[in-house]
Amino acid sequence: MAHSNNSIITGKLTGSIGKELVFREWEGKTIVAKAPKKRTGGPTTAQAEIQEKFLMASRYAKTIKFTTDPDLAAAYTAVLRPRQNLYSRALADFMSSPVVKQLDTHNYNGTAGSSIRIRAIDDFRVTAVRVEIYDAGGALHESGNAVQNINGLDWTYTAQLDLSPVVGCRIKASAVDIPGNVGVLEQLIS
Repeated sequence: MAHSNNSIITGKLTGSIGKELVFREWEGKTIVAKAPKKRTGGPTTAQAEIQEKFLMASRYAKTIKFTTDPDLAAAYTAVLRPRQNLYSRALADFMSSPVVKQLDTHNYNGTAGSSIRIRAIDDFRVTAVRVEIYDAGGALHESGNAVQNINGLDWTYTAQLDLSPVVGCRIKASAVDIPGNVGVLEQLIS
């Protein structure tokens, strides 16, 4: 892709030349690119799913752009990347799910009051982390919301019920971001 600062040759060209070159302007520069080829056939199942997700992301981004919640729009604006606007930032947030990176069960011993630390990240903001504890037989023993730590990355869940034995129980942590995407990590205690 070529770039131009409104040179004598390209001036302020926009549009296409035949079916070979496309000219457009971005941040005061003329960009020249190869023209896209026409698609043959319909989209695959995977492509159709991505198109549907992108349509939903576009609607979400428009809602954020024209929102009545100026705090949320300002929060997105505060973390804009180079060559990004509010719409594209909100779109990117919708397209990516949060990730639960780590479940630290060293302080969990099966007694009420013991804790589990969860590290969850997102490209913008994790809004909630839910923890579920399953006994060795696979039955849900307890569940609840974790509390965000002061560092902004970690969340702590404090057990409400006693569980014995702890060995063989499964911990499931689900992180949620603003658009409602969910990232999950499960860990078996051995």
